[in-house]
Amino acid sequence: MRLTLYDRLKPEHKQAIAEQYANLPFSHREIVEALSNEYFYTNVRYGTAADVSFICGIKFFGDVFIEREHE
Repeated sequence: MRLTLYDRLKPEHKQAIAEQYANLPFSHREIVEALSNEYFYTNVRYGTAADVSFICGIKFFGDVFIEREHE
């Protein structure tokens, strides 16, 4: 079974994004939908990746995700 990027997003980063956009439900939904529709972080639009990276305090976007198990 393939997990989406949102499924693989580390719990602490899901929480940080939810807190950041608590008063902006449309923006939160946009990020959740973008990550829920992709399987590879290289396919995420730059603006979305930059927002997530900034909110989560990381430099490399790929670091917000749980490593996939090799199939």
